[in-house]
Amino acid sequence: MNIKINQTSDVVRVIIEGNLESTTIKPFSDKISNIPGYDKDVEIDLALVDYIDSSGIRSLLTLKKKLKEIDKNLTITNSSENVKRILQLSSLQGVL
Repeated sequence: MNIKINQTSDVVRVIIEGNLESTTIKPFSDKISNIPGYDKDVEIDLALVDYIDSSGIRSLLTLKKKLKEIDKNLTITNSSENVKRILQLSSLQGVL
């Protein structure tokens, strides 16, 4: 899994390449743990993610909660078709 974090004056953009699942969640969680400290809205680009499991969804929801506490937003962009389907089946497409 590759994770790139880019900042602009308004937003932190996270680009993920690879699966977001239990075997890769630790590096992802470690990498995003400091993002709320940037005090900016966050966009997570999932165009290069083919699969996300419950641990990946949980990490995204945890980040969303932390950002909400500081009045910032999390937006998921460019979800692959597989990820869109998983979020729909989980009834989380509107939440994330």
